This record gives sequence, structure tokens and C-alpha cells, in this order.
Amino acid sequence: MKKPKEEVRSSSQKDEFVIVEKNKPKEDDQPSSKKEEFFIVEKNKPFKPANVAVPRKSQPYVPPITNESPIVLATHLVPSLPVALFELLAEVIEVATERPVNLLYEPRSNRKVAKNITDIAILSANEEWEDGNLLPVSFIFKHRLNKDNSPSIYADVIIASDLTPHVEDIIDMRGYRCALPDRSKKVGATTLLYNYLHTVGEGPAFFGNTLDVDSQIAVLQMVAGKQAEVGILEAPVIMCHKDTLPGIESLRIVTSLGPLPPYRIMVNKTLSDNLVRKLTSSLLNCNQDVERMEKLASFGILGFAINSTDFYEFSDVKSAIKRGPYY
Repeated sequence: MKKPKEEVRSSSQKDEFVIVEKNKPKEDDQPSSKKEEFFIVEKNKPFKPANVAVPRKSQPYVPPITNESPIVLATHLVPSLPVALFELLAEVIEVATERPVNLLYEPRSNRKVAKNITDIAILSANEEWEDGNLLPVSFIFKHRLNKDNSPSIYADVIIASDLTPHVEDIIDMRGYRCALPDRSKKVGATTLLYNYLHTVGEGPAFFGNTLDVDSQIAVLQMVAGKQAEVGILEAPVIMCHKDTLPGIESLRIVTSLGPLPPYRIMVNKTLSDNLVRKLTSSLLNCNQDVERMEKLASFGILGFAINSTDFYEFSDVKSAIKRGPYY
């Protein structure tokens, strides 16, 4: 008596990555015109947040010992970008200036830079500081659209991955709940999204509901927590939190828009020209420090590039629509 043949099941499903590697089609599939998909973390493997207990690979950094007053570094990009990134930047500044750096951060929106205290401020493109000048340097963030190592940043449109069968592009998001940051700003991720919708003939009622949030990271949290179905935010925020934010493994990047102007690094007008030159040169040549670049790479930073006021000419940009009617 012949034994029945055992059914052998094989899986050709392969791992998928966001930005680093696009989907690989199954070998037996017919050619398809379906748009490539980008997932924030590796697909088909259990998500495991970064281990808090990181083995020490080098001696702890020792700040400079001097009688000079410390430089005060203030950032308005926390919590969307992690404090640890600016702690690392403070080390770079200490090495460049040979002076200690004290770090301040303002997590609330629409707050002015602390007057008579701040020496260096890290701000969004929309923020200005009347007591400061733009340092001609800014971060280079890794992104699949940043082909020429520009300091400009991009915005990613995200959805919950269970909506993947229904959404291939922004135009498929009609009627969904959408989380929006910086709607009141003249330039930002929300402005990019509404300007795109305008170019395809859509108006403010495109989304079924729009949810305003106070920070870029709140968009990630709302979509991951199912409070919103879609959202848009600055891509560096995703890069900085892709290994730590709970629920981020369930998100997919639909497309990217941009570029947006770089984050501003500004210096107090009272700082000496010599100190400003040292700082500029040190940041631009930071890629020569392999150990420090490895640390910066964990935040998606490839280095620093020349920045200028030309990036912030907003005269031809339309503001985002403040609010549209619900369906």
C-alpha cells in the first residue's frame, strides 16, 4: 500500500526593510505594477526594542576642565528628537571650543529661546531667534530621497500596516483619520501634505477627520496606538525612534514628500567670531572622528553639511489649511 504523499508547504516570503531595502517579489509571481512598500522595522521578525544595558566600548567622555563659563546649548526639538542626540552634540561642541556645555531643552511648542541665557540654539525651520545668527552648518539625515547628502529633511506619510491592502498612495487615504503636526506653521510636514493634495485637485475635506498634535513624535504614537489611521511627520523622527517606540513595528511608510528646510543651528550674536569659526569647522569635519560618527549614525545622522539662509526663503509657500469640514 502506497503511503499518501505528504503535503509540503514552502514559503518564499522574505524580510522587508524600510528605506534600506525595498520589497522583493516572490520568484513565482508574475510582474506587478504594485507600488513598492516601506516598513519602518524589519518585517516578519519579532520586534525587540533596543537593549538599555549597552556594553561600554570606550572610556567615558570627560568634559573639559576650565575656569571659563559654560556654553549653554538649548534645543526646541525634544521630545521628537531624543535628548541623547543633543547630549552627543554637546560633546562635539565641548571638543571644538574646549569649554563645558550645559544642555537645556524646551519640549513645549511655541516657546521663545531663553533670552540672556542661551549661547547656541537648535530650532525647527519655522522658528527664529532675534538674538542669534544662523550657523552655516546643519545635520545630514539619512533618507532614501536624500541622494546628495543635503541638510534638507523629508516628511514621511505613514499608515497602520493592516491598511496596506487598501492604501498604495496618498490619494487612497480619503476619509481616514489623519494625525497632523505643525498645522499652524507656514512650512512643515502638514503644509507639504496639503500642498500635494491641492496639486491633485483635493480640498480640506479629503480626510474624514484631522487630529492636531503638539509634536512630531505624537504622530507616530497616535498611528501606532490606533488613534489615527494615517499621519505625516518629519523623517528624522522615525529614524531616531524606530528601535524604541512601542508599536512602531506595525507602521508602514506609504510615500515621502519634500524636501523641507534643514533644522536651524543658531549662535548668539555675542559669541566671538573665532569661537563660531571653530564650531563650524569642527562640525563640518566631524566625519573624521570615526567613534563619534558611529554614535551619530544611531540617530540616522550621516554628518554635517553647509547650511545657508537660502533654504529658508518661504515667500512662494502656501500655508496649510487650518481646518476643513468632516465628512
